Amino acid sequence: MFKGLIALIVVATFSTVHASYHVTAFNSETIDETKPTHLLVAGNGDDLGLLFEEVAKAKALKYSEINPNNQIVFIAINEKELGSEANLKRYGFKIIRNENATFDGKEFLSEAKKFNKILSLDIFSHSSAQFGIHLDGREHRLNVSNRGLEKLKANFTKDAFVYLHGCNSGFELAPHLANIWGIPVAGSMTSTNFQKLHSDGNFYLSEEGFAPSSEWAEFNKLSYNSEVKCNKGVCQRLKPDNTPYVGFWGAYREGGLPFYKFFCPKNTNDVCQSAMARSMLTHTSIINLKKDSSLSEYKKAVVDFLCPISAQKDLRSECEGKLEEALITKDYTYNPFSRPQIECDFNKCQVEIKCEKILFAPKPGTCVLKNNFEGKATTLVREYIAYLEAYKFLVK
Repeated sequence: MFKGLIALIVVATFSTVHASYHVTAFNSETIDETKPTHLLVAGNGDDLGLLFEEVAKAKALKYSEINPNNQIVFIAINEKELGSEANLKRYGFKIIRNENATFDGKEFLSEAKKFNKILSLDIFSHSSAQFGIHLDGREHRLNVSNRGLEKLKANFTKDAFVYLHGCNSGFELAPHLANIWGIPVAGSMTSTNFQKLHSDGNFYLSEEGFAPSSEWAEFNKLSYNSEVKCNKGVCQRLKPDNTPYVGFWGAYREGGLPFYKFFCPKNTNDVCQSAMARSMLTHTSIINLKKDSSLSEYKKAVVDFLCPISAQKDLRSECEGKLEEALITKDYTYNPFSRPQIECDFNKCQVEIKCEKILFAPKPGTCVLKNNFEGKATTLVREYIAYLEAYKFLVK
């Protein structure tokens, strides 16, 4: 144990000495802090290399097509050994500043507060329910303990929304931020993983056995206004798994959700649904959704967002059919998740995560999820209904 603590201190010391991060603009030579801005943030990739940069590029391109007049700023850890600066330039990001500082929660707030019209915030990172978002590694995080988070509230536009794309970000941090920022915030209720565009027109996990074959797409002909080569960083996305989290902290086998869950505790239904509808436009999806898309096109994008996919059976079509069937039967208990789904509304989820402790801190490997809901949860179908009701806000 003490050897591990000493190693952690050494790592933290050296990461502080050499820490730095990039501040970049997408398809622009400058940054104007007074302009309406989509803010993207990527934490340290660790074993994932520069994949966070890749999914951020795909998201940036979607934002730029929705409204070319809006500014897109991307802040990413400077991973020199992986060539992050050259990679960002290849993806169309202009390096405006390289800051020699540790990118932790305090530094994130310092950077974000420079923009007084934040339209959206997307954070791509490793994360945990216990300690929040890993920015510059596990030692430097954004979580509920960060001081001054509430001061960023005034920097968001009234119709802003936030996505936390890392693992287990919806258990504590997403609802907390939704409360103190007063805007809709989406987070995950299990682990998240990278899905890659396949030649059959669907996104699958790239690990062996999850896709129907190894014939991955060379071009993305589905998600954008024109086809783009996959090597331009447009054929990967982060999505919640269809299995409960099992990893470093423990096993949450009592439940989860296969989609990012929105929390809107301080918002009216209209504000929440408006964010849901507009956020659908920003996803790297199997359809290039637009403000004037038909209801059938919108439904296709929503199903791609909510429903899991499998190469072993037609789970996506089953999910789509069951969701439509539920609208007629009023039986909202359909669940495609591999374990029980958890019961959530737009305020919180009826779950707890409990861990054994070491020196008052959670002990890795001991954490479990306690499902506090009795009966069959109805979260997925109710979320589907909310997205359908939100369609009217797509053009607003």
